[in-house]
Amino acid sequence: MASRDVEEDVKCSICLNIYTNPVTLKCGHNFCRGCIKTDMDTKEGSRLDFSCPRCRKRFRRRPALHKNTDLSNIAEKVKSLAGQENRKCSEHDKILEYYCTEDGTCICVLCWLDGDHEEHEVEPLEKAYEKKEDTLRNDLQKLIAAREKTEKTVQDLHQRTKHTDKIKKKVAALFKDIRKHVDDLEKRVRSELSRHESTPDLFQKLELEKEELSKKIDHMEKLKTADPITLLQDQESYRPSREDTWLPDNETCGPDEFIISMMLQKGLSDMEKMRDSLFPVLPSTTITLDINTAGEKVEISEDQKSAKSTDETQKPPNPGNTVKNGQAVSTQQFSSGKHYWVVEGSTSGYWGVGVCYSSMRKDWGWIGNATECSNVLCGVKHNCQTNYLHHKSSSNRFLVYLDYEAGRLSFYEISDPLRLLHTFTDKFTEPLRVSLQVTKYNNEHGQITVLPKDAWCNPMLGPITSV
Repeated sequence: MASRDVEEDVKCSICLNIYTNPVTLKCGHNFCRGCIKTDMDTKEGSRLDFSCPRCRKRFRRRPALHKNTDLSNIAEKVKSLAGQENRKCSEHDKILEYYCTEDGTCICVLCWLDGDHEEHEVEPLEKAYEKKEDTLRNDLQKLIAAREKTEKTVQDLHQRTKHTDKIKKKVAALFKDIRKHVDDLEKRVRSELSRHESTPDLFQKLELEKEELSKKIDHMEKLKTADPITLLQDQESYRPSREDTWLPDNETCGPDEFIISMMLQKGLSDMEKMRDSLFPVLPSTTITLDINTAGEKVEISEDQKSAKSTDETQKPPNPGNTVKNGQAVSTQQFSSGKHYWVVEGSTSGYWGVGVCYSSMRKDWGWIGNATECSNVLCGVKHNCQTNYLHHKSSSNRFLVYLDYEAGRLSFYEISDPLRLLHTFTDKFTEPLRVSLQVTKYNNEHGQITVLPKDAWCNPMLGPITSV
């Protein structure tokens, strides 16, 4: 009889069966050729690193599979011995030819015809084995796929951690430079102020000067009434000297606030340059709505910044207009670069914002709000399929960020700090336009407005006005 210990030593760690055509990897571990080939194919298709399923050792390239002849011979012998042991019924000493699906056990013909399994559902052993093998294979593929997905998630987390660490170092370096720059700027400003500080010696000198001048004034007042001889013989008459004007006139007003202001302005400008060198600021994109292509029941404001749904048709139907009713699109279109804009929705009705192709055949991504539920609905549309992300928002003001080359469209809630709601990624194939959607909801009309470029950082900006 085959030893159970030996049988365990010749089992594949992937399929958990005795090896079939065993092969060896460089790390020394063995697998069924079919099992390891499937594992490698899955990783190659998912663009994951090749690795050993046992020890997780990674390989730069897809490893070669070397047949293990000795192990193959041992496995065949173990299979033969195990088959002889397990093929006979312990009760009737007959060959096990059938499988009872109700009890999940192999039986012989007497067990089926005249035994405990007489009325059970029974099928030939080979057929049951094929079914079991198919089930095992499918379950194995699911487990392998799940493991590969987990491995990819781990790799993504590693990449995210590396990226986060890189950003942290850049931020630390930026604030270190800013602190040094602020300290230097403060020293320069204080130095400028100190030039105008009045010292005790200066006050004392001025007091002595004042006292001396007062004495001379008194003496000269007396000379005004003196006789001519006394006046002409006087030797103490006052004559201005250079020392009497030792304090320049332009210093008597104290520090020049204009100089201080310019010093601070230059210093802050230098800090902005330091920030831009590490984290360039993207200027806001100007967005105006195209009145000629707006939906029939969409009212556009005079400044072309706001859209509102109405009950009445705003203009005759345009046969060439391909936008949806309730939709308004921007006059600007984007086929490259990075852009962002800020919008604010009304507190009634339904509104949404996103992008669409300039041909207006397809919405690519959008975010909207049905204010009664206070839920923001994020969705991306492809081939009429929409996926939703539910989010309870405390604000109707959002920032939309587009990176055309990266195929990225992100939506942020305006808060402190900005809150990322959702990011859609795809490959853009046509120029894009901003798409605003406004419809009636609960008998109230929706409205959405494109805000000024600094609205995302100006919480004091008032609410939108009606069209």
